[in-house]
Amino acid sequence: MLEDTLRNPAVGRSGEQATRRGATLGAKTLGVHEPSLDHPAALLAYHDELLFRAAYPENAAALAQTRRELKRVVAAARAIAEGAPARARAKLRGSGIAWSAISYAFSYGVARWLAQSYPGCAEIDGAGMEARPVMEALRPAMPRTEFALLDDEYDDLDAFFTAAKGNATQTNLAWLVAQFERMPCGEQLRDRLYEALDLTVCVEPGGAPISRTLARGLDAPAYYHRGVFIRRPDDVGRIVRERVPRARATSAAERRQLWDTARGVLAMLGRETDPITLGYEDGVEYLELGRGVSIALFDMRAERRFALDTHLGFVLFKNAIPVGYGGGWPFLGTSKIGVNILAPFRGGESALLFLQVLRVYHQRFGVERFLVEPYQFGADNKEGLLSGAFWFYYRLGFRPVDRRVAALAEAEYERVAAGGGYRTPLGMMRRLVKSDIELNLGGKTAEAGWPDPFDLSAAVTAWIAREFAGDRTAAERGALDRATAALGVRGMGRWPEAERRAFTDLSMVVAQIPALDRWPAADRRACVAIMRARGGRDERKYFALLRRHRRLREALAGIVANHQNG
Repeated sequence: MLEDTLRNPAVGRSGEQATRRGATLGAKTLGVHEPSLDHPAALLAYHDELLFRAAYPENAAALAQTRRELKRVVAAARAIAEGAPARARAKLRGSGIAWSAISYAFSYGVARWLAQSYPGCAEIDGAGMEARPVMEALRPAMPRTEFALLDDEYDDLDAFFTAAKGNATQTNLAWLVAQFERMPCGEQLRDRLYEALDLTVCVEPGGAPISRTLARGLDAPAYYHRGVFIRRPDDVGRIVRERVPRARATSAAERRQLWDTARGVLAMLGRETDPITLGYEDGVEYLELGRGVSIALFDMRAERRFALDTHLGFVLFKNAIPVGYGGGWPFLGTSKIGVNILAPFRGGESALLFLQVLRVYHQRFGVERFLVEPYQFGADNKEGLLSGAFWFYYRLGFRPVDRRVAALAEAEYERVAAGGGYRTPLGMMRRLVKSDIELNLGGKTAEAGWPDPFDLSAAVTAWIAREFAGDRTAAERGALDRATAALGVRGMGRWPEAERRAFTDLSMVVAQIPALDRWPAADRRACVAIMRARGGRDERKYFALLRRHRRLREALAGIVANHQNG
Protein backbone atom coordinates (compact mmCIF):
# COMPACT_ATOMS: atom_id res chain seq x y z
CA MET A 1 0.00 0.00 0.00
CA LEU A 2 0.99 3.60 -0.29
CA GLU A 3 3.36 4.76 2.41
CA ASP A 4 1.85 8.24 2.83
CA THR A 5 -1.52 9.49 3.94
CA LEU A 6 -3.46 12.23 2.27
CA ARG A 7 -3.54 15.21 4.60
CA ASN A 8 -5.49 18.43 4.37
CA PRO A 9 -6.05 21.13 6.96
CA ALA A 10 -9.77 20.84 6.13
CA VAL A 11 -10.71 24.05 7.91
CA GLY A 12 -13.03 26.93 7.06
CA ARG A 13 -16.48 27.26 5.50
CA SER A 14 -17.96 24.79 3.04
CA GLY A 15 -18.17 25.54 -0.67
CA GLU A 16 -15.99 27.89 -2.65
CA GLN A 17 -13.95 30.26 -0.56
CA ALA A 18 -10.73 32.21 -0.50
CA THR A 19 -7.95 30.61 1.51
CA ARG A 20 -5.45 32.62 3.46
CA ARG A 21 -2.73 31.48 1.09
CA GLY A 22 -4.74 31.75 -2.10
CA ALA A 23 -6.17 35.17 -1.30
CA THR A 24 -2.71 36.72 -1.16
CA LEU A 25 -1.23 35.27 -4.32
CA GLY A 26 -1.90 38.38 -6.38
CA ALA A 27 -0.85 40.83 -3.68
CA LYS A 28 2.59 39.40 -3.14
CA THR A 29 5.02 40.08 -5.98
CA LEU A 30 7.66 37.46 -6.56
CA GLY A 31 11.23 38.68 -6.72
CA VAL A 32 10.78 41.64 -4.34
CA HIS A 33 11.72 39.93 -1.10
CA GLU A 34 12.86 36.58 -2.39
CA PRO A 35 15.23 34.60 -0.14
CA SER A 36 18.94 34.28 -0.64
CA LEU A 37 19.10 31.40 -3.11
CA ASP A 38 22.52 30.21 -1.95
CA HIS A 39 21.05 28.91 1.33
CA PRO A 40 19.67 25.37 0.74
CA ALA A 41 16.80 25.51 3.24
CA ALA A 42 15.56 28.86 1.95
CA LEU A 43 16.02 27.72 -1.64
CA LEU A 44 13.95 24.60 -1.03
CA ALA A 45 11.14 26.54 0.67
CA TYR A 46 11.08 29.09 -2.15
CA HIS A 47 11.13 26.28 -4.73
CA ASP A 48 8.08 24.62 -3.18
CA GLU A 49 6.22 27.92 -2.98
CA LEU A 50 6.92 28.50 -6.67
CA LEU A 51 5.63 25.05 -7.58
CA PHE A 52 2.45 25.79 -5.66
CA ARG A 53 2.04 29.06 -7.55
CA ALA A 54 2.67 27.30 -10.86
CA ALA A 55 -0.08 24.81 -10.01
CA TYR A 56 -2.49 27.50 -8.78
CA PRO A 57 -1.64 30.64 -10.81
CA GLU A 58 -3.79 33.74 -10.45
CA ASN A 59 -3.26 35.06 -13.97
CA ALA A 60 -0.97 34.79 -16.99
CA ALA A 61 1.45 37.42 -15.73
CA ALA A 62 1.85 35.67 -12.37
CA LEU A 63 2.41 32.33 -14.08
CA ALA A 64 5.06 33.79 -16.39
CA GLN A 65 6.83 35.38 -13.43
CA THR A 66 6.71 32.10 -11.51
CA ARG A 67 8.29 30.26 -14.41
CA ARG A 68 11.10 32.84 -14.61
CA GLU A 69 11.75 32.43 -10.90
CA LEU A 70 11.85 28.65 -11.24
CA LYS A 71 14.63 29.06 -13.79
CA ARG A 72 16.59 31.09 -11.21
CA VAL A 73 15.98 28.36 -8.66
CA VAL A 74 17.33 25.72 -11.06
CA ALA A 75 20.46 27.81 -11.62
CA ALA A 76 20.92 28.27 -7.86
CA ALA A 77 20.45 24.54 -7.21
CA ARG A 78 23.06 23.78 -9.85
CA ALA A 79 25.50 26.20 -8.22
CA ILE A 80 25.05 24.41 -4.89
CA ALA A 81 25.44 20.98 -6.51
CA GLU A 82 28.62 21.93 -8.36
CA GLY A 83 30.36 24.29 -5.95
CA ALA A 84 28.94 24.30 -2.44
CA PRO A 85 30.39 22.36 0.49
CA ALA A 86 29.14 18.82 1.06
CA ARG A 87 27.11 19.97 4.06
CA ALA A 88 25.11 22.39 1.91
CA ARG A 89 24.56 19.77 -0.80
CA ALA A 90 23.35 17.29 1.81
CA LYS A 91 20.52 19.65 2.80
CA LEU A 92 18.99 19.26 -0.66
CA ARG A 93 19.53 15.52 -0.79
CA GLY A 94 16.27 13.59 -1.07
CA SER A 95 14.24 16.74 -1.73
CA GLY A 96 13.54 15.85 -5.35
CA ILE A 97 14.46 19.25 -6.75
CA ALA A 98 16.67 19.74 -9.80
CA TRP A 99 20.40 19.13 -9.23
CA SER A 100 19.79 17.40 -5.90
CA ALA A 101 20.61 13.73 -5.30
CA ILE A 102 19.00 10.70 -3.72
CA SER A 103 20.28 7.20 -2.91
CA TYR A 104 17.76 4.39 -2.85
CA ALA A 105 17.48 0.64 -3.43
CA PHE A 106 15.22 0.84 -6.47
CA SER A 107 13.45 -2.12 -8.01
CA TYR A 108 14.81 -3.58 -11.22
CA GLY A 109 12.15 -1.86 -13.30
CA VAL A 110 13.23 1.61 -12.17
CA ALA A 111 16.94 0.75 -12.26
CA ARG A 112 16.58 -0.46 -15.87
CA TRP A 113 14.62 2.65 -16.84
CA LEU A 114 17.28 4.93 -15.35
CA ALA A 115 20.11 3.00 -17.00
CA GLN A 116 18.47 3.02 -20.41
CA SER A 117 16.71 6.40 -20.49
CA TYR A 118 18.85 8.59 -18.20
CA PRO A 119 22.23 6.79 -18.05
CA GLY A 120 24.15 9.90 -17.02
CA CYS A 121 21.92 10.47 -13.99
CA ALA A 122 22.24 7.20 -12.07
CA GLU A 123 25.06 5.05 -10.75
CA ILE A 124 25.48 2.19 -8.31
CA ASP A 125 27.15 3.15 -5.05
CA GLY A 126 29.50 0.16 -5.04
CA ALA A 127 32.44 1.52 -3.09
CA GLY A 128 33.08 -0.71 -0.09
CA MET A 129 30.26 -3.08 -1.04
CA GLU A 130 31.00 -6.80 -1.20
CA ALA A 131 31.20 -8.00 -4.81
CA ARG A 132 30.48 -11.70 -4.28
CA PRO A 133 26.62 -11.57 -4.25
CA VAL A 134 26.55 -9.68 -7.56
CA MET A 135 29.11 -12.02 -9.12
CA GLU A 136 27.10 -15.10 -8.13
CA ALA A 137 23.87 -13.58 -9.41
CA LEU A 138 25.54 -12.91 -12.78
CA ARG A 139 26.76 -16.46 -13.40
CA PRO A 140 23.75 -17.50 -15.54
CA ALA A 141 24.21 -14.40 -17.73
CA MET A 142 27.95 -14.57 -18.35
CA PRO A 143 29.81 -16.72 -20.92
CA ARG A 144 30.82 -19.99 -19.25
CA THR A 145 34.43 -19.45 -20.30
CA GLU A 146 34.60 -16.36 -18.04
CA PHE A 147 34.66 -18.45 -14.89
CA ALA A 148 37.98 -16.83 -13.87
CA LEU A 149 36.34 -13.39 -13.64
CA LEU A 150 33.59 -14.72 -11.42
CA ASP A 151 35.93 -16.77 -9.23
CA ASP A 152 38.41 -13.95 -8.57
CA GLU A 153 38.48 -11.84 -5.41
CA TYR A 154 37.87 -8.08 -5.48
CA ASP A 155 38.21 -5.43 -2.82
CA ASP A 156 34.70 -4.16 -3.47
CA LEU A 157 31.97 -4.05 -6.09
CA ASP A 158 33.54 -1.11 -7.95
CA ALA A 159 36.72 -3.13 -8.43
CA PHE A 160 34.72 -5.97 -9.96
CA PHE A 161 32.98 -3.57 -12.36
CA THR A 162 36.34 -2.16 -13.43
CA ALA A 163 37.60 -5.64 -14.26
CA ALA A 164 34.41 -6.73 -15.99
CA LYS A 165 33.81 -3.59 -18.07
CA GLY A 166 37.32 -3.06 -19.41
CA ASN A 167 37.39 0.20 -21.39
CA ALA A 168 33.60 0.52 -21.66
CA THR A 169 32.36 4.05 -21.01
CA GLN A 170 28.93 3.06 -19.79
CA THR A 171 28.04 3.38 -16.12
CA ASN A 172 28.26 0.40 -13.79
CA LEU A 173 24.48 0.42 -13.53
CA ALA A 174 24.02 0.38 -17.30
CA TRP A 175 26.52 -2.48 -17.64
CA LEU A 176 24.85 -4.50 -14.89
CA VAL A 177 21.40 -4.00 -16.41
CA ALA A 178 22.71 -5.14 -19.80
CA GLN A 179 23.94 -8.38 -18.20
CA PHE A 180 20.64 -8.92 -16.39
CA GLU A 181 18.82 -8.57 -19.69
CA ARG A 182 20.88 -11.58 -20.89
CA MET A 183 19.56 -13.75 -18.07
CA PRO A 184 17.94 -16.97 -19.39
CA CYS A 185 14.79 -16.45 -17.34
CA GLY A 186 11.48 -14.61 -17.30
CA GLU A 187 10.96 -11.00 -16.33
CA GLN A 188 9.57 -11.66 -12.86
CA LEU A 189 12.46 -13.90 -11.84
CA ARG A 190 14.90 -11.31 -13.21
CA ASP A 191 13.24 -8.71 -11.00
CA ARG A 192 13.60 -10.90 -7.93
CA LEU A 193 17.26 -11.71 -8.60
CA TYR A 194 18.12 -8.03 -8.90
CA GLU A 195 16.10 -6.90 -5.90
CA ALA A 196 17.70 -9.59 -3.71
CA LEU A 197 21.02 -7.79 -4.21
CA ASP A 198 19.64 -4.67 -2.45
CA LEU A 199 21.88 -2.36 -4.49
CA THR A 200 21.88 1.33 -3.64
CA VAL A 201 21.64 3.58 -6.69
CA CYS A 202 22.46 7.28 -6.50
CA VAL A 203 20.35 9.47 -8.80
CA GLU A 204 21.49 12.98 -9.68
CA PRO A 205 18.99 14.34 -12.23
CA GLY A 206 20.79 17.59 -12.98
CA GLY A 207 18.57 19.44 -15.44
CA ALA A 208 16.77 16.32 -16.72
CA PRO A 209 12.94 16.49 -16.67
CA ILE A 210 12.55 13.91 -13.93
CA SER A 211 12.94 16.13 -10.86
CA ARG A 212 9.99 17.68 -9.04
CA THR A 213 11.19 20.99 -10.43
CA LEU A 214 11.05 20.12 -14.12
CA ALA A 215 8.76 17.10 -14.50
CA ARG A 216 5.52 18.01 -16.24
CA GLY A 217 2.30 16.61 -17.62
CA LEU A 218 1.02 17.50 -21.06
CA ASP A 219 0.62 21.07 -22.29
CA ALA A 220 -2.85 22.59 -22.08
CA PRO A 221 -4.32 26.08 -21.55
CA ALA A 222 -3.71 27.21 -17.97
CA TYR A 223 -6.55 27.51 -15.46
CA TYR A 224 -6.31 30.69 -13.36
CA HIS A 225 -7.65 30.78 -9.80
CA ARG A 226 -7.64 34.49 -9.05
CA GLY A 227 -7.10 33.73 -5.37
CA VAL A 228 -10.16 31.48 -4.87
CA PHE A 229 -10.02 27.79 -3.96
CA ILE A 230 -12.67 25.14 -3.46
CA ARG A 231 -11.66 23.80 -0.08
CA ARG A 232 -14.89 22.12 1.03
CA PRO A 233 -16.81 20.73 -1.96
CA ASP A 234 -20.52 20.90 -1.15
CA ASP A 235 -21.88 18.01 -3.21
CA VAL A 236 -19.59 14.99 -3.24
CA GLY A 237 -22.05 12.81 -5.14
CA ARG A 238 -22.53 15.36 -7.89
CA ILE A 239 -18.79 15.78 -8.41
CA VAL A 240 -18.09 12.04 -8.48
CA ARG A 241 -20.92 11.41 -10.93
CA GLU A 242 -20.14 14.31 -13.25
CA ARG A 243 -19.36 12.81 -16.64
CA VAL A 244 -15.67 12.09 -17.20
CA PRO A 245 -14.48 13.24 -20.63
CA ARG A 246 -12.90 10.85 -23.05
CA ALA A 247 -9.19 10.30 -22.65
CA ARG A 248 -7.03 12.76 -24.54
CA ALA A 249 -5.56 11.37 -27.73
CA THR A 250 -1.84 11.05 -27.08
CA SER A 251 1.18 10.23 -29.18
CA ALA A 252 3.77 7.63 -28.20
CA ALA A 253 6.12 10.49 -27.23
CA GLU A 254 3.48 12.03 -24.94
CA ARG A 255 2.76 8.72 -23.24
CA ARG A 256 6.49 8.22 -22.76
CA GLN A 257 6.72 11.71 -21.24
CA LEU A 258 3.93 10.93 -18.77
CA TRP A 259 5.53 7.64 -17.78
CA ASP A 260 8.95 9.27 -17.37
CA THR A 261 7.39 12.05 -15.30
CA ALA A 262 5.63 9.57 -13.02
CA ARG A 263 8.67 7.37 -12.47
CA GLY A 264 10.99 10.37 -12.14
CA VAL A 265 8.99 12.24 -9.50
CA LEU A 266 8.53 9.12 -7.40
CA ALA A 267 12.14 8.00 -7.81
CA MET A 268 13.45 11.41 -6.74
CA LEU A 269 11.40 11.06 -3.55
CA GLY A 270 12.50 7.44 -2.95
CA ARG A 271 9.09 5.96 -3.73
CA GLU A 272 7.59 3.46 -6.16
CA THR A 273 4.20 1.97 -7.03
CA ASP A 274 3.78 -1.19 -9.09
CA PRO A 275 1.65 0.23 -11.94
CA ILE A 276 4.15 3.03 -12.54
CA THR A 277 7.21 0.82 -12.16
CA LEU A 278 5.79 -2.13 -14.11
CA GLY A 279 3.55 -0.27 -16.52
CA TYR A 280 4.01 0.09 -20.24
CA GLU A 281 3.78 2.95 -22.68
CA ASP A 282 0.54 1.89 -24.35
CA GLY A 283 -1.07 1.41 -20.93
CA VAL A 284 -0.96 5.14 -20.15
CA GLU A 285 -4.11 7.27 -20.44
CA TYR A 286 -4.51 11.01 -19.82
CA LEU A 287 -7.81 12.59 -18.81
CA GLU A 288 -8.39 16.34 -18.49
CA LEU A 289 -11.00 16.89 -15.76
CA GLY A 290 -11.49 20.67 -15.53
CA ARG A 291 -10.05 23.48 -13.38
CA GLY A 292 -6.59 22.59 -14.66
CA VAL A 293 -6.77 19.09 -13.13
CA SER A 294 -5.56 16.11 -15.17
CA ILE A 295 -4.89 12.51 -14.27
CA ALA A 296 -2.57 10.01 -15.92
CA LEU A 297 -3.68 6.40 -15.44
CA PHE A 298 -1.15 3.57 -15.47
CA ASP A 299 -2.04 -0.04 -16.20
CA MET A 300 0.24 -3.06 -15.98
CA ARG A 301 0.79 -5.62 -18.72
CA ALA A 302 -1.54 -8.61 -18.50
CA GLU A 303 1.23 -10.91 -17.27
CA ARG A 304 2.03 -8.58 -14.34
CA ARG A 305 -1.56 -8.02 -13.18
CA PHE A 306 -3.02 -9.69 -10.13
CA ALA A 307 -5.09 -12.82 -10.73
CA LEU A 308 -8.44 -11.35 -9.61
CA ASP A 309 -8.38 -7.61 -8.98
CA THR A 310 -5.74 -5.25 -10.29
CA HIS A 311 -3.65 -2.32 -9.16
CA LEU A 312 -4.33 0.72 -11.33
CA GLY A 313 -2.04 3.65 -10.59
CA PHE A 314 -2.27 7.35 -11.29
CA VAL A 315 -0.50 10.68 -11.08
CA LEU A 316 -2.49 13.87 -10.56
CA PHE A 317 -1.54 17.09 -12.33
CA LYS A 318 -2.64 20.66 -11.68
CA ASN A 319 -1.82 22.93 -14.62
CA ALA A 320 0.67 20.24 -15.75
CA ILE A 321 2.48 20.24 -12.36
CA PRO A 322 2.55 16.76 -10.74
CA VAL A 323 0.79 17.27 -7.40
CA GLY A 324 -0.08 13.76 -6.22
CA TYR A 325 -0.05 10.05 -6.95
CA GLY A 326 -1.68 6.85 -5.78
CA GLY A 327 -3.56 3.78 -6.82
CA GLY A 328 -6.79 1.83 -6.62
CA TRP A 329 -7.63 -1.88 -6.49
CA PRO A 330 -11.09 -2.26 -8.12
CA PHE A 331 -13.01 -5.55 -7.94
CA LEU A 332 -16.75 -6.23 -8.13
CA GLY A 333 -17.74 -2.59 -7.72
CA THR A 334 -15.51 -2.04 -4.67
CA SER A 335 -12.07 -0.46 -4.68
CA LYS A 336 -9.48 0.14 -2.05
CA ILE A 337 -8.03 3.56 -2.77
CA GLY A 338 -4.85 5.34 -1.73
CA VAL A 339 -3.90 8.94 -2.56
CA ASN A 340 -0.90 11.03 -1.58
CA ILE A 341 -1.01 14.76 -2.28
CA LEU A 342 2.60 15.93 -2.39
CA ALA A 343 3.54 18.19 0.51
CA PRO A 344 3.84 21.57 -1.31
CA PHE A 345 0.25 21.30 -2.57
CA ARG A 346 -1.66 20.31 0.57
CA GLY A 347 -2.76 23.89 1.14
CA GLY A 348 -4.64 23.93 -2.15
CA GLU A 349 -7.68 22.02 -3.39
CA SER A 350 -6.75 18.68 -1.86
CA ALA A 351 -10.33 17.56 -1.26
CA LEU A 352 -11.35 18.37 -4.82
CA LEU A 353 -8.30 16.55 -6.19
CA PHE A 354 -9.23 13.47 -4.18
CA LEU A 355 -12.80 13.60 -5.46
CA GLN A 356 -11.52 13.77 -9.03
CA VAL A 357 -9.73 10.47 -8.41
CA LEU A 358 -12.95 8.92 -7.10
CA ARG A 359 -14.81 10.38 -10.12
CA VAL A 360 -12.46 8.64 -12.55
CA TYR A 361 -12.48 5.27 -10.77
CA HIS A 362 -16.26 5.38 -10.36
CA GLN A 363 -16.91 5.97 -14.04
CA ARG A 364 -14.01 4.21 -15.73
CA PHE A 365 -13.98 1.06 -13.59
CA GLY A 366 -17.52 0.88 -12.22
CA VAL A 367 -16.57 1.48 -8.58
CA GLU A 368 -19.55 2.20 -6.33
CA ARG A 369 -17.87 1.62 -2.98
CA PHE A 370 -14.48 3.01 -1.97
CA LEU A 371 -12.46 1.66 0.95
CA VAL A 372 -9.57 3.40 2.70
CA GLU A 373 -7.40 1.30 5.00
CA PRO A 374 -6.46 2.66 8.45
CA TYR A 375 -2.80 3.34 7.64
CA GLN A 376 -3.89 6.05 5.21
CA PHE A 377 -5.41 8.11 8.02
CA GLY A 378 -3.36 7.34 11.10
CA ALA A 379 -2.96 3.70 12.13
CA ASP A 380 0.79 3.11 12.62
CA ASN A 381 1.18 6.50 10.93
CA LYS A 382 1.84 9.20 13.52
CA GLU A 383 1.78 12.08 11.07
CA GLY A 384 -1.62 11.04 9.72
CA LEU A 385 -2.92 10.59 13.26
CA LEU A 386 -1.77 14.01 14.48
CA SER A 387 -3.03 15.76 11.35
CA GLY A 388 -6.58 14.52 11.95
CA ALA A 389 -6.68 12.97 8.48
CA PHE A 390 -9.63 10.83 9.62
CA TRP A 391 -11.84 13.93 9.61
CA PHE A 392 -10.74 14.84 6.09
CA TYR A 393 -12.29 11.59 4.84
CA TYR A 394 -15.26 11.83 7.22
CA ARG A 395 -16.27 15.23 5.89
CA LEU A 396 -16.32 13.76 2.38
CA GLY A 397 -18.78 11.07 3.43
CA PHE A 398 -16.49 8.18 4.41
CA ARG A 399 -17.70 6.22 7.43
CA PRO A 400 -16.09 3.43 9.50
CA VAL A 401 -17.04 -0.08 8.40
CA ASP A 402 -17.00 -1.30 12.01
CA ARG A 403 -20.32 -0.31 13.63
CA ARG A 404 -18.82 0.42 17.03
CA VAL A 405 -16.21 2.72 15.56
CA ALA A 406 -18.89 4.34 13.39
CA ALA A 407 -20.95 5.16 16.48
CA LEU A 408 -17.90 6.65 18.20
CA ALA A 409 -17.14 8.75 15.16
CA GLU A 410 -20.69 10.07 14.88
CA ALA A 411 -20.73 11.19 18.51
CA GLU A 412 -17.26 12.71 18.29
CA TYR A 413 -18.05 14.57 15.09
CA GLU A 414 -20.97 16.29 16.82
CA ARG A 415 -18.48 17.72 19.30
CA VAL A 416 -16.11 18.79 16.52
CA ALA A 417 -18.88 20.39 14.47
CA ALA A 418 -20.16 22.31 17.48
CA GLY A 419 -17.04 24.45 17.28
CA GLY A 420 -15.68 26.31 20.27
CA GLY A 421 -12.12 25.27 19.51
CA TYR A 422 -12.72 21.63 20.45
CA ARG A 423 -10.04 19.24 19.16
CA THR A 424 -10.39 15.47 19.24
CA PRO A 425 -8.04 14.01 21.89
CA LEU A 426 -5.24 11.79 20.62
CA GLY A 427 -6.63 8.81 22.52
CA MET A 428 -9.94 9.11 20.71
CA MET A 429 -8.17 9.49 17.36
CA ARG A 430 -6.41 6.18 18.02
CA ARG A 431 -9.81 4.53 18.57
CA LEU A 432 -11.21 6.02 15.36
CA VAL A 433 -8.44 4.59 13.17
CA LYS A 434 -9.11 0.95 14.08
CA SER A 435 -11.47 0.33 11.15
CA ASP A 436 -11.48 0.62 7.38
CA ILE A 437 -13.62 3.51 6.23
CA GLU A 438 -15.92 3.44 3.21
CA LEU A 439 -17.76 5.75 0.87
CA ASN A 440 -20.78 3.98 -0.61
CA LEU A 441 -22.29 5.68 -3.65
CA GLY A 442 -25.32 3.41 -3.46
CA GLY A 443 -24.96 1.43 -6.68
CA LYS A 444 -26.12 -2.16 -7.02
CA THR A 445 -22.54 -3.45 -7.20
CA ALA A 446 -21.55 -1.66 -3.99
CA GLU A 447 -22.94 -4.34 -1.72
CA ALA A 448 -20.52 -5.08 1.10
CA GLY A 449 -21.27 -8.79 0.77
CA TRP A 450 -19.32 -9.21 -2.44
CA PRO A 451 -16.09 -11.10 -1.74
CA ASP A 452 -12.71 -9.56 -1.24
CA PRO A 453 -9.92 -10.93 -3.53
CA PHE A 454 -7.89 -11.86 -0.46
CA ASP A 455 -10.72 -14.07 0.82
CA LEU A 456 -11.06 -15.75 -2.58
CA SER A 457 -7.33 -16.42 -2.60
CA ALA A 458 -7.55 -18.00 0.87
CA ALA A 459 -10.39 -20.19 -0.38
CA VAL A 460 -8.21 -21.37 -3.29
CA THR A 461 -5.42 -22.38 -0.90
CA ALA A 462 -7.85 -24.31 1.30
CA TRP A 463 -9.36 -25.99 -1.77
CA ILE A 464 -5.92 -27.13 -2.99
CA ALA A 465 -5.13 -28.58 0.44
CA ARG A 466 -8.49 -30.32 0.73
CA GLU A 467 -8.96 -31.63 -2.81
CA PHE A 468 -5.37 -32.18 -3.97
CA ALA A 469 -3.38 -32.69 -0.74
CA GLY A 470 -1.38 -29.55 -1.48
CA ASP A 471 -0.23 -30.66 -4.95
CA ARG A 472 -0.31 -27.37 -6.95
CA THR A 473 0.48 -29.05 -10.27
CA ALA A 474 -2.41 -31.46 -9.91
CA ALA A 475 -4.67 -28.67 -8.70
CA GLU A 476 -3.92 -26.43 -11.69
CA ARG A 477 -4.46 -29.29 -14.13
CA GLY A 478 -7.63 -30.42 -12.39
CA ALA A 479 -9.06 -26.91 -12.17
CA LEU A 480 -8.41 -26.25 -15.84
CA ASP A 481 -10.00 -29.56 -16.84
CA ARG A 482 -13.08 -28.91 -14.70
CA ALA A 483 -13.53 -25.32 -15.92
CA THR A 484 -13.10 -26.09 -19.62
CA ALA A 485 -15.47 -29.07 -19.45
CA ALA A 486 -18.16 -27.26 -17.46
CA LEU A 487 -18.00 -24.12 -19.61
CA GLY A 488 -17.77 -25.99 -22.91
CA VAL A 489 -14.47 -24.37 -23.94
CA ARG A 490 -13.00 -25.48 -27.27
CA GLY A 491 -9.96 -24.34 -29.23
CA MET A 492 -8.20 -22.72 -26.29
CA GLY A 493 -4.83 -23.27 -27.99
CA ARG A 494 -5.74 -20.61 -30.57
CA TRP A 495 -6.23 -17.90 -27.95
CA PRO A 496 -3.55 -15.27 -27.26
CA GLU A 497 -1.11 -16.42 -24.59
CA ALA A 498 -2.20 -13.75 -22.08
CA GLU A 499 -5.83 -14.89 -22.37
CA ARG A 500 -4.86 -18.53 -21.85
CA ARG A 501 -2.86 -17.57 -18.77
CA ALA A 502 -5.73 -15.53 -17.35
CA PHE A 503 -8.25 -18.33 -17.98
CA THR A 504 -5.92 -20.82 -16.27
CA ASP A 505 -5.49 -18.54 -13.24
CA LEU A 506 -9.22 -17.95 -12.83
CA SER A 507 -9.96 -21.66 -13.30
CA MET A 508 -8.65 -22.17 -9.75
CA VAL A 509 -11.68 -20.19 -8.54
CA VAL A 510 -14.30 -21.06 -11.15
CA ALA A 511 -13.70 -24.81 -10.79
CA GLN A 512 -15.05 -24.57 -7.22
CA ILE A 513 -18.50 -23.38 -8.37
CA PRO A 514 -21.09 -26.14 -7.79
CA ALA A 515 -23.15 -27.21 -10.80
CA LEU A 516 -21.31 -24.84 -13.11
CA ASP A 517 -22.10 -27.09 -16.06
CA ARG A 518 -25.84 -26.58 -15.43
CA TRP A 519 -25.72 -22.81 -15.73
CA PRO A 520 -27.67 -21.36 -18.69
CA ALA A 521 -25.57 -21.35 -21.85
CA ALA A 522 -25.56 -17.55 -21.99
CA ASP A 523 -24.15 -17.33 -18.45
CA ARG A 524 -21.43 -19.87 -19.24
CA ARG A 525 -20.43 -17.99 -22.40
CA ALA A 526 -20.32 -14.74 -20.41
CA CYS A 527 -18.13 -16.41 -17.79
CA VAL A 528 -15.65 -17.48 -20.49
CA ALA A 529 -15.63 -13.95 -21.89
CA ILE A 530 -14.81 -12.55 -18.43
CA MET A 531 -11.95 -15.00 -17.92
CA ARG A 532 -10.46 -14.17 -21.32
CA ALA A 533 -10.93 -10.43 -20.79
CA ARG A 534 -8.74 -10.67 -17.67
CA GLY A 535 -5.82 -11.19 -20.06
CA GLY A 536 -6.96 -8.60 -22.57
CA ARG A 537 -5.35 -5.33 -23.41
CA ASP A 538 -8.05 -3.11 -21.89
CA GLU A 539 -8.96 -4.02 -18.32
CA ARG A 540 -12.13 -1.92 -18.43
CA LYS A 541 -13.78 -4.71 -20.45
CA TYR A 542 -13.06 -7.20 -17.64
CA PHE A 543 -14.54 -4.88 -15.02
CA ALA A 544 -17.63 -4.16 -17.11
CA LEU A 545 -18.35 -7.82 -17.91
CA LEU A 546 -17.80 -8.92 -14.31
CA ARG A 547 -20.17 -6.25 -12.97
CA ARG A 548 -22.95 -7.46 -15.27
CA HIS A 549 -22.64 -11.17 -14.38
CA ARG A 550 -24.63 -11.37 -11.16
CA ARG A 551 -24.73 -15.19 -11.16
CA LEU A 552 -20.92 -15.34 -11.19
CA ARG A 553 -20.62 -12.68 -8.49
CA GLU A 554 -23.01 -14.59 -6.25
CA ALA A 555 -21.09 -17.82 -6.90
CA LEU A 556 -17.83 -16.16 -5.88
CA ALA A 557 -19.46 -14.91 -2.69
CA GLY A 558 -20.66 -18.46 -2.03
CA ILE A 559 -17.13 -19.84 -2.39
CA VAL A 560 -15.88 -17.44 0.28
CA ALA A 561 -18.83 -18.15 2.58
CA ASN A 562 -18.29 -21.91 2.35
CA HIS A 563 -14.60 -21.49 3.11
CA GLN A 564 -15.16 -19.21 6.09
CA ASN A 565 -17.92 -21.41 7.51
CA GLY A 566 -15.68 -24.48 7.32
